[in-house]
Amino acid sequence: MAGLLSGGRPSVAGTHVRPSLSLSSPFALPGSSLRITLRGTPGAFVKIQASRQAAELPQGPAGTRVLRPGTELTLAAGTVPENGQFVTTLAVPDNARRGDVFHLQALTQQGGQTLWSRGLSYRVQAEPPSGQRKTVSLAVTPDGRRAFVADALSGVVTMVDAVNDQKLLDLPVTLPAGTVPHRPVRLAVDPEGRHVFVSNVAASTLTVLDAVSGAVVADIPVPRGGRGIGFDFRNGVRRIYQANETQDAVLVFAEAPLGAFTAVGRIALSSTGPGPLLVLPDGRLAVGTRTEDSIEFINPLAAAGHTTLAVTPIGGAPHELAWSGSDILIPTFVVLGQDRVPGFNRVLRMDPVSYQVTGYLLDNLGTDYTSIAVRPTTAGAQSLIAVNGAGTGTTLITDGSGLTLQANVRLTGGWPDATPRDVAIVNDPATGLPAKLYVLDYLRETLRPIALAGGSPYATGAEIPLAWSGQVRVPMSGQLSRAEDGEWLFRSVTTLGGSYDGPNPVTCNTCHMDGASDNSRAHVTGKPIQVPAAWGTLPTAPYFWDGHVPDIQHLVGGALRLHNHTDNPPAPKSMAPLISFLGAHQPPASIFLQADGSMTAEQLAGKAVFENRAQCNRCHAAPLFIPPSGSPRTLPDGVGTGLVPANVPSLRGLWATAPYLSEGQAKTLMDVFTLNPADVHGQATAGLSDTEKQQLVAYLKAL
Repeated sequence: MAGLLSGGRPSVAGTHVRPSLSLSSPFALPGSSLRITLRGTPGAFVKIQASRQAAELPQGPAGTRVLRPGTELTLAAGTVPENGQFVTTLAVPDNARRGDVFHLQALTQQGGQTLWSRGLSYRVQAEPPSGQRKTVSLAVTPDGRRAFVADALSGVVTMVDAVNDQKLLDLPVTLPAGTVPHRPVRLAVDPEGRHVFVSNVAASTLTVLDAVSGAVVADIPVPRGGRGIGFDFRNGVRRIYQANETQDAVLVFAEAPLGAFTAVGRIALSSTGPGPLLVLPDGRLAVGTRTEDSIEFINPLAAAGHTTLAVTPIGGAPHELAWSGSDILIPTFVVLGQDRVPGFNRVLRMDPVSYQVTGYLLDNLGTDYTSIAVRPTTAGAQSLIAVNGAGTGTTLITDGSGLTLQANVRLTGGWPDATPRDVAIVNDPATGLPAKLYVLDYLRETLRPIALAGGSPYATGAEIPLAWSGQVRVPMSGQLSRAEDGEWLFRSVTTLGGSYDGPNPVTCNTCHMDGASDNSRAHVTGKPIQVPAAWGTLPTAPYFWDGHVPDIQHLVGGALRLHNHTDNPPAPKSMAPLISFLGAHQPPASIFLQADGSMTAEQLAGKAVFENRAQCNRCHAAPLFIPPSGSPRTLPDGVGTGLVPANVPSLRGLWATAPYLSEGQAKTLMDVFTLNPADVHGQATAGLSDTEKQQLVAYLKAL
């Protein structure tokens, strides 16, 4: 482990060798100790320091200082012994706070010359990492030398040698995003390949890594809710954009001078629930919003109140946005309104001038298009589009026209299929041309290389394991828990009778993305019905909008029959693992809570309004926020929902499931109380002041 964490061999500056620092583990357990090893020039003076605050301060030939001056603590000092290894032990206090991240760096001095090591980080946590990681996001440097992978369950970013396809380091640089649905840690490398930005919806910082060493060089304070990242590095100005969900805004940062990051603005959006963000070549922004299934176009340089150029509905959740060289590509599931018609997996083409969808590609050739990688046509390289079919376990490859499918690459070569989550193009460092694809697997926790040389049929390389065990995690093989196997079935097209080359158009995950909701509307008895989240299911029977489904067995069995559009048999023995997954899948912690998980004063005031003034707990009683014991779960008159009868839903995880009400007619929680004063929600809140309504909304977002 120490060798992997050292970052490679020391480089030589004259007779003084640049020091190399390594840790016995990047995870510190309270009451334990970490072994710190420095390799350097024998006889040189050495100092090892730690800080909670990172920096990027170039020191010329000495290297780069990555600890903020005035905040560092010296852990050890002395002389490098004859064997070239200076070893010290860091004792971790029993009362060390879990989640704290510390940065380390060493310097050596000899003959009047100072040299800095690379920086390393460690995180305090209750126990060693184990179990699932749920690898969710991938970014590759433009030179093709480094890849970075983020996982949702631990907040660890893994650095990979993209030339030799080898895992290098686990960097515990941000908080776990945990079970937060389809809002994972996101990674982006700047256009110059100097920095990796780590956007974490659960964290209150935007972390910046050095793209060569992986050292943390900045933690930029931001509100919780960070989503997509984009860059505008034109004309000598370096601007960084981050979509923020809790603010319904785009945050703007400037890098000036190099390595110094400053917040310079905030662009309010007219739509809600921003996610992916794309900077167009002329500096305009395109922001995908899940709440409204739309793309909002922004002029970031316009005056406040005039930044929105257009908001275009697209009929489905925009998973990612990519630039083809002439238009915007959007992988999505286009939802149709007819009864029991499943919709279409498509990559939409959007004109950046008219702001309209002008066409599509890869129509239902795979299922659940979650991610896309695009190489526009350049000198010496033709355009390339790669799209992951997460439900079919495939990566679809086509040229820029999208008219001819060049390959439908089955990533595992057999059952059980892969769960591809992200895809990126890896350039050849020597030529700068695309050499391979990296496909990130969510449950197997691997990177799969696909060689591009020679074209179709494309050869796949050996998987690069990223799991804590160092082994590939194979679903349905006995290696995973029953609930994890159930999650694979939840995401696999085979569960509903499909296959990699004969896909069913939907999986369970299509409409209940990451166990949440994709905000789509299905038509039932002639009415558009909002798709509910799948979490917290077991204790809330009966099910369905009118409560006619009595138990979880009937719910799962009915779904397997209703959504199989192939007439082929489903994957065998699906029921028990799926039910196990639904039993384990609980509502996520709200990103609207404070970072320590506690409520704000406004949320606490809203709790009193909920329980006393509005008496919402008559229908939504804690802890499940469904009708209290002894009360009917299904209301025969529908109380203004448009459904008769209406099953009362739980409010847990409400912050993540906009829009609201039975038909999704309320875009925000405030709309629930104000759109229809005559329904039960409007009546219950009619006597509240504007402040009390805002407090009530704040409390509901905390559930």
